[in-house]
Amino acid sequence: MRTQIGKIVIGFLLLAPYICSGQKLNSEKWSESEKAQYTKLTELVHYVHKKKETEISKDTLFQKYIYFDNVLSDTVQQRKIKRLAAFDDLFQYFRKTLDSIGLENLDAKPIRFYKDHKIYEPFDEKVAKKSIDGKKMYTKDSNVFAYYRKDEPENPFGSLLFDPETDKLAAWIMINQGGYKYFLTFNLF
Repeated sequence: MRTQIGKIVIGFLLLAPYICSGQKLNSEKWSESEKAQYTKLTELVHYVHKKKETEISKDTLFQKYIYFDNVLSDTVQQRKIKRLAAFDDLFQYFRKTLDSIGLENLDAKPIRFYKDHKIYEPFDEKVAKKSIDGKKMYTKDSNVFAYYRKDEPENPFGSLLFDPETDKLAAWIMINQGGYKYFLTFNLF
């Protein structure tokens, strides 16, 4: 009897991460990098959810979850300080979305699963606009996730860009400028 209970407890502990994460990663044929990026995103949202700004360590954010390496290695101190201040303002958008909708109500998956949805347009070469030199302007869909309310998974309302080498979150705001959409990253200002 005691052995059976021990086996049940061990089985539950092994399955808990998959039950609690919200996604059945293997059922949709996710790549290893997509699984790693989803795991990193899940850890990030659990780290910042419902915390005051003073309770969130920037060192932890940048070491574990958010790709900020280029900014942190910038040798021009004034530019580095400006970008760090901008990060504070922009990261509030990420946190407010999470806190207002609720961690338990949000989920994400690779944007490639939304090829028939409007959110995929910036990644679709067929509908991309041409630049002055005739090249199509679109963004590759690798390392990009769409996020959505769990009760409406067919209607994602935002996208997230991940760094392919570290699997850290690189951008969470997409800008539309002249019909061309691109991610706002900290290399832009």
